[in-house]
Amino acid sequence: MTEDSKTHWADLFSKWGSKLPGLSEEETEEFQTAVKVGNLSKAISVVKKSDELLRNTKLKIAITGDTGSGKSSFINAIRSLNDDDIGAAETGVNETTKVPTAYPHPIHLNVIVWDLPGIGSPKYPTETYVKDVNLDQYDFFIIIAAPRFTEADSKLAKEIKRMGKKFYFVRSKVDMDLANEQKKRNFKEEKTLEEMRNSCMRHLQESGIISPQVFLVSRWDFHKYDSPLLQQTFANDLDTHKRHVLICALPSTSEKILKEKKKALQEQIWKQALKSCALASVPLPFLSVKCDVDILVENMREYCKSFGLDDDSLKSLAKQVRMSADELKSVMQCALAKDITREEALKRLREATGENMMTVKYFISVVPLIGTGIAAERSYNVTYEMLHTFLDEVAEDTQRVLKKALEGAEEN
Repeated sequence: MTEDSKTHWADLFSKWGSKLPGLSEEETEEFQTAVKVGNLSKAISVVKKSDELLRNTKLKIAITGDTGSGKSSFINAIRSLNDDDIGAAETGVNETTKVPTAYPHPIHLNVIVWDLPGIGSPKYPTETYVKDVNLDQYDFFIIIAAPRFTEADSKLAKEIKRMGKKFYFVRSKVDMDLANEQKKRNFKEEKTLEEMRNSCMRHLQESGIISPQVFLVSRWDFHKYDSPLLQQTFANDLDTHKRHVLICALPSTSEKILKEKKKALQEQIWKQALKSCALASVPLPFLSVKCDVDILVENMREYCKSFGLDDDSLKSLAKQVRMSADELKSVMQCALAKDITREEALKRLREATGENMMTVKYFISVVPLIGTGIAAERSYNVTYEMLHTFLDEVAEDTQRVLKKALEGAEEN
């Protein structure tokens, strides 16, 4: 690489400053070191390895609690499923979890929610529970209770803390308790919720839990109460790659989570644009255009699936709010995940660059040194802008679908 080329790439990357979104601290340091010495191939290698690690990152979430606490329903809700959907965790008044059971996310298969047997049962006594269910393998824990947490829950939390892992107390079935309290005089929802939270915290403190945080959640109103805060909290406690994997898999049922999804996906766009940039620097006619299309298709489909704009996710949401999937689709303006084809991506690419510019890019790319640098920067900018634009469209569509769904839920 010439000195002029080194300067060109250093200038291009300097706008990111000291922190690079979507990369871990180690990856950021390795990438910046390569850029400083003008080693573009090394920098791109770091990005490719980061993407590969992201695709292969697995997340194991453990759900535990007493029989009847609502574990299975919570597992279904966090996976955007109804209780009677195919692949849903079995619910019921009797103990349905005999052994630790894995429930992969229906779309994001690397996210696996584990239903653990309740602690203190005859088969899983408190004294040997940690060893019996192999707690070491899980990334974090959600301890669910209704209406209050037990001594066994507190003991489990202490053991998880001793292992250096995160846990979250969830008070479930909030909607049922609110419905009962509404029959009383002078009912105030906020006051009732605060009393629920304080009662749980008091029991936990009496069991030796210091400064416990309790999240109030309803399976049937998963967009309300503390559910969005809970999801945001455990996502922020994860490392860079696991956080991204989780955020993309969370239900698109609240404004807060939608914003987090959009931000997480935006952080990855520069990496995809850099791949396009690298391919454009290879002086092979039309290779860049073909690869740009591949990059666009892959990412556009990912955006749709992450926001729940695919047939299965829309059908599940429609069923939950007692609407038809077509009613939800009626407010959408962009394509569904299955409709993102190479032809669609190529059409958008032509619209973004212009037919004439695609021809110019072809001829420029074969000019030694200078030409490939110009083509590479152009590819970076076009891919970057196109993915941002499409992500904006998907996020806006999801807002419309969510609004339509919530209106349907209130009517039904």
